[in-house]
Amino acid sequence: MPTPPPDDSPPQRPGPDDFDAPGSPLRAVLTGLALDIGGSEVLHIVLSVVYAVQVSTSGLSDAQMQAALAQWPPESVYAILGMVLGSLCSVAGGYACARIVQHDEFRSGGVMAAISGLLSLALGADQTPDDMLLLYTACTVACNLLGVKYGREHNRRLARPAAPPADTPQP
Repeated sequence: MPTPPPDDSPPQRPGPDDFDAPGSPLRAVLTGLALDIGGSEVLHIVLSVVYAVQVSTSGLSDAQMQAALAQWPPESVYAILGMVLGSLCSVAGGYACARIVQHDEFRSGGVMAAISGLLSLALGADQTPDDMLLLYTACTVACNLLGVKYGREHNRRLARPAAPPADTPQP
């Protein structure tokens, strides 16, 4: 039996449609968690530095400054900004998860939201009152699932055939 001639053609490059192929659920969940948890932590660090600079220039004594830095007042601009931007990170994480997996979005998004909620409970257990911790965790899960909803809708829009232009001539 003769052997086929060797294929000397260069390897195929991925086309633009290859990047829209569905990804693995694990990759989707890990990417969503990285955006949610990682983005929230980066925001917390940036806001903490800005808050520390503001408190240090306010003329407080060392003891007052340490007390102010230990616990942010929940009605401060920095705490509210942190909650709003952290919620946006959660929505972005859910959206990315749904866009990567492109099928059974709520299954992968639900797993991501559950892991994010458990991490939220674990990371905030020592510094946040229990009732506020449960509220923050519920908001995190809700924002994750909202992002999954948006990502799923985007996936469905892309899967629909394009409508013909309105000005096409009729036969």
